Amino acid sequence: MIHYAELELATGGFSEANFLAEGGFGSVHRGVLPNGQVVAVKQHKLASSQGDLEFCSEVEVLSCAQHRNVVMLIGFCIEDKRRLLVYEYICNGSLDSHLYGRQREPLEWVARQKIAIGAARGLQYLHEECRVECIIHRDMRPNNILITHDFEPLHYIVISRLVILDWRGDNLMETRVWKPEYLAPEYAQSGQITEKADVYSFGVVLVELVTGRKAVDLMRPKGQQCLTEWAPPLLEEYAIEELIDPRLGNQYLENEVYCMLHAASLCIRRDPHSRPRMSQVLRILDGDMVMDTSYISTPSYDVGNRSGRIWSEPLQRQHHYSGPLLEESLESFSGKISLDKYKPAYWDRDNKARRTSCEDDI
Repeated sequence: MIHYAELELATGGFSEANFLAEGGFGSVHRGVLPNGQVVAVKQHKLASSQGDLEFCSEVEVLSCAQHRNVVMLIGFCIEDKRRLLVYEYICNGSLDSHLYGRQREPLEWVARQKIAIGAARGLQYLHEECRVECIIHRDMRPNNILITHDFEPLHYIVISRLVILDWRGDNLMETRVWKPEYLAPEYAQSGQITEKADVYSFGVVLVELVTGRKAVDLMRPKGQQCLTEWAPPLLEEYAIEELIDPRLGNQYLENEVYCMLHAASLCIRRDPHSRPRMSQVLRILDGDMVMDTSYISTPSYDVGNRSGRIWSEPLQRQHHYSGPLLEESLESFSGKISLDKYKPAYWDRDNKARRTSCEDDI
């Protein structure tokens, strides 16, 4: 069982020395559990406004979402009005600190390419392969892409922002919204939410990776401050010289840049129906599907066919949203999540090796 006192001890009383980040939903501190595992402990500011069953339902969803490019939720704690989440600790900071950190060397192209492909794999998993139907990240931006010691990217999913779609495309869970600069046009106009909104946000991130520019930078000249207004005409022309981060010099592979620009231009299309699925984005980034736009998916609102098949047993799949966590008493909610039954085949081979090497660098 994980109790608040254990987490308090693990983080040194949530000390300033162990402080990692502060967000709209709470603070994050580094901690070391009694077994020596290094973790990131997040305290929720708004916990009292969220019901216990809702919180635990979201925890259960995230406990099922396990992939080498998604940050692993290790456990959680509910005591009194406190709500804490315990994630694996990722040692190398977030993508925005590598792209825009003043004290860092420019991020090399080989690292940018690796981050783009890994992040695409993680998002594809959430949309098309996760056991809990379609998870919409809803906060896709560089500071929610965490980086390991060898520049493998992991998506950090924020509880109270994610959206779950069932086999019909109906919302099973929906809460808050993206940063405005990553917000898909259809959501801003009508509030309509599908996985294609994540695709749009990911396209903005791809443009940031190529250009080294922030999505919004008020220090730039007028007309260049908003990336999604400045970049599209250049993307249409594949104007590498104008788009490429000047800090890279000529240290990049032109064909990989073309692929990333092509993927970005499709992802940030205003019409969500004309955006590719993440599996298609991944193929573009890998160089398998570059200039042909005939593959663009049918409207993403047919979520049942999002991964090339129609669910034939929708009722049987509903159990993913009301499992044992919701049936137990609240007294038993504070503890570790049993992850064994959800581990994919590659878990021990890839994920364990990645986490061990990452923690050794701390």
